[in-house]
Amino acid sequence: MDRRTFVLSAGAVAAGGGLVLGTGAFDSVQAERDVTVAVADDPDGYLSIRPYNGPNGNYATLTDGELAIDLTDGNGNVAGEGINTNAITGIANLFTLENQGTQTVDLGVTPVAFLDVDFGGFPPAVLGVLLVPQLSWGDWQFDPVDQSITIPDIGPGDAVHFTLAAIAFPDGAIDDVEIDDELEITAEA
Repeated sequence: MDRRTFVLSAGAVAAGGGLVLGTGAFDSVQAERDVTVAVADDPDGYLSIRPYNGPNGNYATLTDGELAIDLTDGNGNVAGEGINTNAITGIANLFTLENQGTQTVDLGVTPVAFLDVDFGGFPPAVLGVLLVPQLSWGDWQFDPVDQSITIPDIGPGDAVHFTLAAIAFPDGAIDDVEIDDELEITAEA
């Protein structure tokens, strides 16, 4: 067999093999696929944000599907009108964050400390509120600069419950101090 015939035969065999095996290479593809996205209220989202399923969950309300902590006389779920002065108020099992997604996430809550001080009298009226996850200290980190916490490695189906601690003093703090702020809750894979 001469060299030219051999080269042509080898080329034909290689081309035929490429057609049989396929290389997977292509220049372009256009395909239409369905995309379905639903928007859910806080309790039903991939990161569920909801009042705790127990009596203290009544201090957390859902307004238009969004969680709010309501320790005022406007909360129709409880009879009281606010926290006591000259006392420390603790509310365990206030709200829950649950990973309802498919991968492990790091949760973040900013800020977790709230403070209002009225220097109009002596002593000044003070109201302080702190949110704390119900986890062991080493299971979460606190950043004092931005008053945030990070809870790493929350797997699918894992939930974290939060407690609130509040203090108000002196008796003159009634109607002098209040907190009306927002939390930012994040989940990152």
